[in-house]
Amino acid sequence: MYIAAAALFGLTACTEDYKDWVPQQQPTQPATVTFGDGSVTEVSVVDLNALEEGQEAVKVASIVAPTASTEGFEPIYTLTIGEQTFNLDAEGQMSAAELQAYIAQIYGRRPEQRDLTATISMWTSNGATAVKTATSAPFIIRAIPQAPVIEAAYYLTGTLNGWDNSNKDYKLTNDGSDPYENPVFKLRIPAPEDGSNVEFKMTPESGLGGDWSGCLAAGDEGKFNYDNVGGNFVITADPDALYYDITFNMLDQTWKAEPVGFNPFIYEIGNESGWSEAHPLYGNGAGQYEAVIRLNGEFKFKPNKDNWDGDWEKASGDNTSGTLTPDGGPNIDGVADGFYYVQVDLKEMTYKLTAINSIGIIGNGGDWNNDIAMTYNDVLQCWEARTALAGGEFKFRANNDWAINWGGAFDNLTQGGSNLSIDKAGDYVVRLYLCSEAAPHCTIETDSGFPDFVYEIGNEGSWSTSHALLGNGQGQYSGFYYLDGEFKFKPNKDNWDGDWERLSGDDYAGALTPDGGGNIGNVPAGMYKIDIDLAQMSYLVTPVSVGIIGNGGDWDNDIVMSYNTEAGCLEVTTDLAAGEFKFRANKDWAINWGGSFDNLTQDGSNLSIAEAGTYKVQLFLSYAGKHYCKLTKQ
Repeated sequence: MYIAAAALFGLTACTEDYKDWVPQQQPTQPATVTFGDGSVTEVSVVDLNALEEGQEAVKVASIVAPTASTEGFEPIYTLTIGEQTFNLDAEGQMSAAELQAYIAQIYGRRPEQRDLTATISMWTSNGATAVKTATSAPFIIRAIPQAPVIEAAYYLTGTLNGWDNSNKDYKLTNDGSDPYENPVFKLRIPAPEDGSNVEFKMTPESGLGGDWSGCLAAGDEGKFNYDNVGGNFVITADPDALYYDITFNMLDQTWKAEPVGFNPFIYEIGNESGWSEAHPLYGNGAGQYEAVIRLNGEFKFKPNKDNWDGDWEKASGDNTSGTLTPDGGPNIDGVADGFYYVQVDLKEMTYKLTAINSIGIIGNGGDWNNDIAMTYNDVLQCWEARTALAGGEFKFRANNDWAINWGGAFDNLTQGGSNLSIDKAGDYVVRLYLCSEAAPHCTIETDSGFPDFVYEIGNEGSWSTSHALLGNGQGQYSGFYYLDGEFKFKPNKDNWDGDWERLSGDDYAGALTPDGGGNIGNVPAGMYKIDIDLAQMSYLVTPVSVGIIGNGGDWDNDIVMSYNTEAGCLEVTTDLAAGEFKFRANKDWAINWGGSFDNLTQDGSNLSIAEAGTYKVQLFLSYAGKHYCKLTKQ
């Protein structure tokens, strides 16, 4: 055994949680430190990824024992790193597993060199007692923890895409964080319509279009291997599956696939939006869906946001309840303009509507009888209240009644869920989201006293149209709008009370006053990024040109867009290649938008189209508090 004194001393690694306090030293290698009249010499980097099969120990130092301390005794050694102590043999070897665990505890498992400050102590024993006889000066152990190299993304290559390992339709990722902190990568894929099994491997992003050498391949049951060692992954067909959720743990080297029987969302569409905007209903995984939606007239349901395939219409019933059919039928009967709690059960093929007259917060300060009324925020598309809340429990409910109420978790509210709670009393902004592409959820933030929006109004709209600038809760507001001439700002969309004008400055930057002053600027017609800081009472107006970047793989040259005053958007008709692209401002990456067509975000992921052609591209910036685009093939 390489650790001679484990039984005598019972010295094991501590389990206390320490972080990156170890000094990062880089002495010349090899370095030797004193050990009485002996020495400790540093060794080269210990790479725990290079262990031989069955190897249990690694050499972390070379030891020359102090001769005066070892006469008549067999020396025994311990190693101290930080405040943890480990057993060590006379050859300077320690447990590879203990070194791996220490590095993972302090730094995580990213396979990077870590420099650990250590000392070695020597003990002598007469068989009954042990005495520490010498301790070395500090030295450095350089070690790389055992872990695979994890890439940011992997792509499914298999029967779903014709085994084309340059195809990027099915992307496996984590949440975008450090993969050594969150090694769980996920992907949802469609179940084949013919009911067949799914076979695949996973191609790392760096290996797209290359050979298969770096692929993830199937290992023993529930495990996978790196470097294409093993066979194909196989998902056995489930006749009830619409999708499969695939999960890979890149550190544990495990994987699983779970059938999903129902879409996470279905959609309502109807007269309230001119049959142009789909509203999501959130599903529970068992075929039941719900949302609070504003309706006005006839409507129907459909499984997909962007097309009408397989939509559901009325088989029987009226405008409050009935049955659905996928085989074609009339729209569901019209309802009066207002909010409704909409429930759909795809197992039973039924629908039900309940009119929502009010939504409120109940239970504040122990008052379970009186609701704090919430109002609907059309721009943020949520129910909102600015109110004082006592520490303690509360819930949300509709119509001042318990028939419809929400609780559970802030990020996953459920009908009839348990009470919510906050620890600290204060003034809060409470927002409740009951119709979004997420589970019903709420946010509770300390009320800073600044409104959600302020508004620009000016010559570009003949001083009749207010443009919303979204705030961050701390008094800073921004938006992208077309300006043409003079303008000013105001706190209210529908009136001029308390408007802000120019105190000092020029057309593009300066100070604001609420006490009456001149209009701001006289800028040339064009698109601008508008920034206001009410905490500093300042404004900044920056011209922007906007273009499409990435078309046909060209990430250097922008397709410039122009402003269409009638449509209220930036627009261009151009030839687009199949593949990825984004929008950006001023031919630079400081301002760029991606993500999804209906919700573009700063630095969002690349957009893509599957089919090349001539498209009219329309980009709507700051519209209703968000950015979105429309592509129409010509």
